[in-house]
Amino acid sequence: MQFLVLMVILMIVSCSVSGCKKEREKNRVDLDQIEADDSNDYRYIFRDIIREQERQKKKNQKNDFSGSK
Repeated sequence: MQFLVLMVILMIVSCSVSGCKKEREKNRVDLDQIEADDSNDYRYIFRDIIREQERQKKKNQKNDFSGSK
């Protein structure tokens, strides 16, 4: 009898722990990304990465001739 009660308690605990994880973010697409011909504008998808790369490129170009010998 104690074994059965212990098994029920373990099942309840395991079910409650497995249900407490962070919910996954839904995959959504912005309407600005979709073109009229149902193609994707990949520049829009990766715009943050492109902006960061351009910023780094400009920063590195400025530092090329900083006067250090």
